[in-house]
Amino acid sequence: MTGKATAARRPAGRGGIVRAGLAASLLLIVAAIGVGCETAPPPGQPDPLSFTNLPPLVFDLGRIEVVERPAAPDPADVGHLFATPPAAGVRQWVQERLRASGAEGLLRVTIEEASAKATPLATNAEFEDLFTEEQAERLDLRLRVTVAAIDAAGEERGHASADTQRSRTLREGLTLAERDRIYHELLLALFDDYNASQVQAMRQYLHLYLR
Repeated sequence: MTGKATAARRPAGRGGIVRAGLAASLLLIVAAIGVGCETAPPPGQPDPLSFTNLPPLVFDLGRIEVVERPAAPDPADVGHLFATPPAAGVRQWVQERLRASGAEGLLRVTIEEASAKATPLATNAEFEDLFTEEQAERLDLRLRVTVAAIDAAGEERGHASADTQRSRTLREGLTLAERDRIYHELLLALFDDYNASQVQAMRQYLHLYLR
């Protein structure tokens, strides 16, 4: 009888192991799905600003530094309303696109201007126009950035510059979500233009330092 009891318990043990294994697998699947949900962008939202899909530009210089020229206070400035302010976008571009692999010297990136300004537009307040949506605001974005190669003695040996601008008018009555989306889409377009222009300039004027 002891042998029969032992034989009866063994299948139950194997079933428990199988059930435990299935439960653990399900937990892993649920955890993986949870991680995927956390990292996926919200549906309907534009892609975040990123340059990681582009190959890095490697310079035969010792290091890279970013300098930002201070801007005078401007009540029209709305850069702080962007998910990525224009100046922060330039720093991100430097971090994700530029590399230094030399022994000496530096690559100095100077942010001359990284602005986003909103200008109110005049609208018609007459009764017959109260039922139409007019363009109520113009948004102007601008990037002026200089990339310079500096030798070990501190002398500039060449530089490349890009001056990129994008503008768009916004209709009245936009929701906050609609405004944020337009701001971000315009920023992405600005950096597409900037990246293409600056890379072309660096290949032309800093080619001696590019690997």
